[in-house]
Amino acid sequence: MTNYSATPSAIVVDANVAVRAILPIGKKAGILDLFADWRQSRFELYAPEILLPEVVSVIRKGIVAHWITEAEGRIAVEDVFQLGLEIVPSDAGMCQSALNWAALLGQSKAYDGFYLAAAERMRAELWTADERLRNRAVQLNLSWVKWI
Repeated sequence: MTNYSATPSAIVVDANVAVRAILPIGKKAGILDLFADWRQSRFELYAPEILLPEVVSVIRKGIVAHWITEAEGRIAVEDVFQLGLEIVPSDAGMCQSALNWAALLGQSKAYDGFYLAAAERMRAELWTADERLRNRAVQLNLSWVKWI
């Protein structure tokens, strides 16, 4: 776990950012345009594989809560694969790093740790829409964690 200098051309996004890009309400906020800008600027876009089940779970929650329709949910699942994210697979090293990050964050679960571990591995900035994660990153002086 280091406070490294991120490669200026690599970005890891968390599930909160991906969800805002693919769901109707997020599309209105221009998050999808940010992805287009990143791709146009030739940024390498990454996400740990945990992003996919987290995004699908939010989509399902939205369907059950009637925020979105079944049809919008199915479109959103397809749309997540159109964001241009290269999925960073989990291995023992990634899991150990996620565990360490969770401890540093003071969290009982390692979900956020996987995003930090992926960013660290790819020497990338981590972009998040999770206010608690961003606030904790500021406290830890993790300058490579960015707020969307």
